[in-house]
Amino acid sequence: MFKRLKRAAVIALIGIMQLGSRQLKAASCDSASAWLCSSLYAPYSSYLRTPRNPNRELQKHFFWGIAFSGTSARMRMELAPEYWQRTDSIQSIVPLAQAGGGFGGSVAYRMGKFWELKMMTMLQLHQRDIQYTWQHLPGPRVKIETISFDIPFTVKYRSDMPGNTRMYVLGGGRWSHDFQSNESVVIGASKPLIALKANTFYYEVGAGLEFRLDYVDLSLELKASTGINNALVRVPESYYSGSLSAIYPRLISISLMAQN
Repeated sequence: MFKRLKRAAVIALIGIMQLGSRQLKAASCDSASAWLCSSLYAPYSSYLRTPRNPNRELQKHFFWGIAFSGTSARMRMELAPEYWQRTDSIQSIVPLAQAGGGFGGSVAYRMGKFWELKMMTMLQLHQRDIQYTWQHLPGPRVKIETISFDIPFTVKYRSDMPGNTRMYVLGGGRWSHDFQSNESVVIGASKPLIALKANTFYYEVGAGLEFRLDYVDLSLELKASTGINNALVRVPESYYSGSLSAIYPRLISISLMAQN
């Protein structure tokens, strides 16, 4: 219920900003609904018409902030040639996405009016599953849990900010170190365990909305991260990792950020 209300509030706020103060003031109100119209318009009129310190970001070059994110951890998986040569009972291998989250801080540097360099430090917790299916019975679901320290580095291009809101796009890279990696663990042939490498590199693209408040800029951001290096620790004799040739982690994240 809370998620629905939050989404509805964001959509409503964007709609109000797009309408603008002129359209709202020009809306016809009869005598019966005049009080209702003025009550709805009053809280937003000053917000829409008067920019909140439009020169605030031009007064300095460095900014800091905090971020909270929700993630969907996914992967692109490639099957090994040995999988197709197997004569045992493995029928299918399917990757499954799982939800996660993280939090951290950011440091940004403004370059001119529209460009910004940003570096973040994030602590991420998420999980990826791989479902194995045998021919005559359900197979195990192998869980790959991750607790990682991530450093995303992005370049952001922003639009103008009329009415205290604007859009932006971004792109960059990310380094991720997994504290819970089983890279150094000795894995037996029949043990249902798949290990990923401790260090993974991603490229990232995304977009977001930025809202100017009295003391901070609040951002709602959607970002996709795609793994560049093969993160699979392959054990050739294993029924599980031996059936795979590569795993490229992926992350879809929605972040709420505040920046001074």
